[in-house]
Amino acid sequence: MKRHRNLLAWSMVAIFASPWGAVAEEGEVITPLSDNPAPSANLTLDQQIQMIDVEILLLKAELAQKNLQVSQVGVYLSELKALLPIESLSSQMQDRVARLQAYYDSAQLTTLPSTMGFRFNARKMLALLPMTGPYSQAGQAVYQGLQDAFHDMPMPYDLDVLDTNIYDSMFEAWEWVRLYQPSFIFGPLQKAHVAELKNLDLHTPVLAFNELQETEARDALRALAPSSMADSVTSLVRYLQNSHAHRIVVLTDGDDKSEALVKRFKETLAPEDDSVFPVKIVEVTKIESHVDEALERALHAQQSQGRKGWLQHTIAHSLVFEERPRQDVDVVVSFLPYRLAMQVSPLLEYYHLNALAHYWLPSDLPPADQLMTSLPYWQSTSAILPSYYAAQVQKKQSSTAADSGVGIFYALGQLAAKAVVNLTQENVHVMRSELGDLSVDSEQHFHFYPDVYWLDTGVFERLTP
Repeated sequence: MKRHRNLLAWSMVAIFASPWGAVAEEGEVITPLSDNPAPSANLTLDQQIQMIDVEILLLKAELAQKNLQVSQVGVYLSELKALLPIESLSSQMQDRVARLQAYYDSAQLTTLPSTMGFRFNARKMLALLPMTGPYSQAGQAVYQGLQDAFHDMPMPYDLDVLDTNIYDSMFEAWEWVRLYQPSFIFGPLQKAHVAELKNLDLHTPVLAFNELQETEARDALRALAPSSMADSVTSLVRYLQNSHAHRIVVLTDGDDKSEALVKRFKETLAPEDDSVFPVKIVEVTKIESHVDEALERALHAQQSQGRKGWLQHTIAHSLVFEERPRQDVDVVVSFLPYRLAMQVSPLLEYYHLNALAHYWLPSDLPPADQLMTSLPYWQSTSAILPSYYAAQVQKKQSSTAADSGVGIFYALGQLAAKAVVNLTQENVHVMRSELGDLSVDSEQHFHFYPDVYWLDTGVFERLTP
């Protein structure tokens, strides 16, 4: 797509201006690319093309300003800043950027928020999905699920798809989305594409198929993500509260996903600090190399060894010794890959802490067949798992042939269609589905709250909350 983008850039130059200047309304000359065109001879071809891209973005932003498209000015400014540091531009270009920024900031203060919000309209729907490339199988399955679901509904609808794989970014795709003017958007699917939505002009309601960060939350943007980190942590905290746990040791391996879960866990627990019996984290321990060493540190077992050594030295006599770990902990919570998490409960038994509950929220879900194979080696562990994933494990256990995972994406497409119709128009607050129970809150945000499953020497069963 980079080649296509450059060709598009040259064509846009032909439309808007020559590289060195253009005549605007009433003879006004649009500022050239630099203060003095001659130094361009010192630029490489790539740098010259980059400067043309900058000029195109400036022209688009100025045209959007003329047409009073405030949010679109912001989009072009964001893209320009991502392309090059503003300080590296010529003084005249910096002045143009400053004028546009001042206009945008001023307009933001006076522009009323959109009242459209998240409203479903089937008149002219558009799906943003990868129909080619490495994620094409998943994208095609989601689209087929959408089509089949709407086909079975007694309502007129129009649904098209735009292949996101042919674009370098959602910004490029959005140029075509704006021209299409859809009434509702499904997608995108990939996390990186969803993250880019925060910089786009979202006047059209969007239902993305991946988790949103809090900074990406928008009035017209919602997410349908069966494996949401936020929902998983919320469920974990709810189960800890129901089990009357108060003092917790947390295990992490330092991976980005694991650390993100720890951060979210702390944030979710924070409002509980004012309760009569708050759930508190007494220790966060990172596994440097071995689980046993980390758990030994977390449980302060080494301190009892130190006391034994001191006493043995003091009385000058050898002692029979049994490690005594800390007794002020109710629960161990692990945000770990399965190969590390499965070692935690046996080590707790070694320290005679069998009564200590172990909750495992995977930092990364293993393939269902790998977890199924490992089940005989798990001991007394409560696992927080998505319903659709647990169903896959149970299929593997019963030797039922399971699909490659594409069935999940087909179900996601079907559920997305039903959710926007039922939940936004009929105020239904809970829906049963193959992917689990889907609920919607008062702000029309969708949630898949996972369940707790008991893993113990081959046993894999759902626990009643």
